[in-house]
Amino acid sequence: MSDLNETGGPPEFNLEDGMALARAYLADPSDVPCPHCGPNTIEVVCFLDARSMEHGAAVPTSPDGDYTVILYCHNCGRAAALDLSREDGDNRRAA
Repeated sequence: MSDLNETGGPPEFNLEDGMALARAYLADPSDVPCPHCGPNTIEVVCFLDARSMEHGAAVPTSPDGDYTVILYCHNCGRAAALDLSREDGDNRRAA
């Protein structure tokens, strides 16, 4: 596992990493490479209901509608939460 961050916690993805993860996930959710470790290390851990998260609850859901996907890299130990919810008038599909 990679070095701990400055607070002694696990390492974190930065904004640039998050954008790379989001682009890769939207292009192909089954093939998301880690920006630090490369391909075949990222796992989709779960999908959470985005609206419930706004109220502090982690409610599992399917990857339809408004959801947040949780990604984890088994090599460097970094995790990311990608909010794929959209405004009412937005008809784009996330996955």
